[in-house]
Amino acid sequence: MAFDDFADGGGLISRCTGVVIGWDGANKRAKILTAASVVCDFHGELHNPALKLSVSMPNKTTTEGRLLFYNVHYGIALLEVMGDYKLEVPSFGSGTNYGQVIFALGRGENMSLMVSHGTISWTDYPVLLRNHNMFLSCDIPEGGSGGPVVDHGGNMIGIAFVENPGPVFISIKTIMTCMEMWDQFSRVARPLLGMQLKSVELLDVSIQEELCRDYNITSGFIVSQVLVDSTAEKLGIRRGDVIDFQDIDCSTLSQLEDHLLSLGWGYLKGMHLTVDLKVEVHNLFDSYRESITFPVQFTDASKQETIKTVIPTATPGRDQVDW
Repeated sequence: MAFDDFADGGGLISRCTGVVIGWDGANKRAKILTAASVVCDFHGELHNPALKLSVSMPNKTTTEGRLLFYNVHYGIALLEVMGDYKLEVPSFGSGTNYGQVIFALGRGENMSLMVSHGTISWTDYPVLLRNHNMFLSCDIPEGGSGGPVVDHGGNMIGIAFVENPGPVFISIKTIMTCMEMWDQFSRVARPLLGMQLKSVELLDVSIQEELCRDYNITSGFIVSQVLVDSTAEKLGIRRGDVIDFQDIDCSTLSQLEDHLLSLGWGYLKGMHLTVDLKVEVHNLFDSYRESITFPVQFTDASKQETIKTVIPTATPGRDQVDW
């Protein structure tokens, strides 16, 4: 199905695709997942408090949607529509892999189904601390932001967004954790690392060889940005360091995000405000390693937190170690 977001004057603000993820047949209510961009800007401010969400159904009828929840960090929004429709919830895939063949689906202005074919790219491209984003090798159909991404068996494995510098993808595992948190607590607790990371596993093979040969590093995450006043900055972590989470079995950023997001359950239940992680920091410029305790903080804000200026390299010449 497709969404149109109209201002008070009737002008079109945004158009996206959505997918049914919940259907209450007895009460004729459907929960529809789509892109947050249909309701808010990049910082999480609603386009208009009196916005009107027009939902075009697969049978080409149009109804009005009600906003239930949105989270700009994960780029998702959940809407509700009511009506006597014949709707089905898609089957969900069990996981995602780099290089996996995918199909990105979208609905055009006349509700025609459009499909793009590609793969999940073997790449990390840091975008405003959204470490969970994965990238697609194909363009998303016009108007297809928020539309489902399916595997070769037709199982939904995530949704796609139009974002600079290219189409991005968020996995169904991350999405469903957010939805379950919202169902139970009406909010989502996500981790605040204060760092933009890149996976060592996804680096060019020549760089991986250099890291292994010169620094005995074969896994972990390279720090590409550190935010001012963040926990990472206060602990002395800097751009160019390589960090390894000691108690977490993960090698990609999406795996790391899913693990940290799962720790948010304790925050929502009032069990803790932070979670201490054991982290080994490899300072490549000064050639030393140290083990630290990293207290991960959480936020339940739907909007994007204010991102302060990224810390420049503090030590002259440090950018020589820059992957």
